[in-house]
Amino acid sequence: MQQLDIFADSIQVQYANALIAELSRFDPIAARRALESLGSSDPNSASLSSFQVLVEFLEHWRCDAPSWPRTPAAIAAAVQFIPEKLLPAARMMGASGTAFVRKIYADLAKASEMVGIDPKDGDSFAAELYWLARQFRDVVRTATPLPGAEMRSNAQRWLALGHNGLGDAEPTLVAVLRYALLAPDRFGSLVEEMDEAALSRDWRNFQDVLGDLDASWFPAWCAHEKRHRRKVMDNLPSGEGPMAYRLIVSLNAREREGLSVAVIEDRQRLKRLDETFFSFYLRRRADLHSHLLQASQQPKRNTSS
Repeated sequence: MQQLDIFADSIQVQYANALIAELSRFDPIAARRALESLGSSDPNSASLSSFQVLVEFLEHWRCDAPSWPRTPAAIAAAVQFIPEKLLPAARMMGASGTAFVRKIYADLAKASEMVGIDPKDGDSFAAELYWLARQFRDVVRTATPLPGAEMRSNAQRWLALGHNGLGDAEPTLVAVLRYALLAPDRFGSLVEEMDEAALSRDWRNFQDVLGDLDASWFPAWCAHEKRHRRKVMDNLPSGEGPMAYRLIVSLNAREREGLSVAVIEDRQRLKRLDETFFSFYLRRRADLHSHLLQASQQPKRNTSS
């Protein structure tokens, strides 16, 4: 019985892998040769058109070359081309395609810094491109010094994404709360973009209880549920949600000393802002006080021998 050569039927796979390797090395000449070999071995391959897009892009892509036009228009055109044409083609590379595209975004981010693209041109600004490249430290570095960053929703989004990627819990929370206050209509998109389990769970819980309120009330919910004493208090935007947040933080501190005129006044202010949130606040406060009372009435265990 004749033994089958298992590699004879996988020559196209070998050629495709060789092409992916050359693309990953960003070698346009070797990638073109590998593409020609793949085409000769399997001219009807469904992957040829995608690989053709990748090779042609690589042949013209030298962001670090002196000849590449480092202009806002050239950077914007490249940024637009990537999701429209390059990302679909790069899927043929598997995991290597992700690294391939991120390297391109990183090159564009450096070019954006050199050109000095304004953060108002969001998709082409360095912090956005570093985020797409998953270079979190550079996201934070380019977003932090933006003038008036505390009151700019785009800056707070970049800071939330960057700090979260670095595992910086405290500054991530501050940026997330600020973003909710500044851009409540886009907050759900940030939660999806961050894809962080605890934040997603908190956001769902907020919506389950207070779904009729917009995300500008989410920081007040967090301050109430998480007992945050002080996270974001200075330079807040105007509005009912931010005011509720201030009141809850204040009440968290004052209620520790018992009922007082200041506590009563803050509760009245909170009630005037929104009856639904105030009812939630009272219900949870009653649950908390009941729990504390039960704990205080339980007999202490004698630990002496």
